[in-house]
Amino acid sequence: MRYRFLFAILFFTWLASLLVLTYFPDLPEMKIRVRNEWFRLDYLGHLGFYAGLAIFFIIWRSGWRAKIHSRIILWTILGGLVLGFVTEFSQRAIPGRSFNPFDIMFNCIGIFIGIAVVYALSR
Repeated sequence: MRYRFLFAILFFTWLASLLVLTYFPDLPEMKIRVRNEWFRLDYLGHLGFYAGLAIFFIIWRSGWRAKIHSRIILWTILGGLVLGFVTEFSQRAIPGRSFNPFDIMFNCIGIFIGIAVVYALSR
């Protein structure tokens, strides 16, 4: 039972960190050149943060070795998608931040990767 409390703390700490980074103005863009296209390293950050959020939420709500209920997966998907969309759209109101549809895409991919990781580890 203690591990569930630990994962609840991890989830809310991770969520708070995600929100601070999402709304912090004027974060530098880190870019690398990939086949004549620009790929921003923060896309991987979006993916990783949302995957971690999904992992911590599922383990907190389901337990580490317990069967993962479909409603927990549904809440993870819905909550993650809503959070990803709302945070990205609301950045338009913050000076130094902007809307980026690729951020939303990587947020969504991160949610599904997090679900897949927990599912794979629970087997």
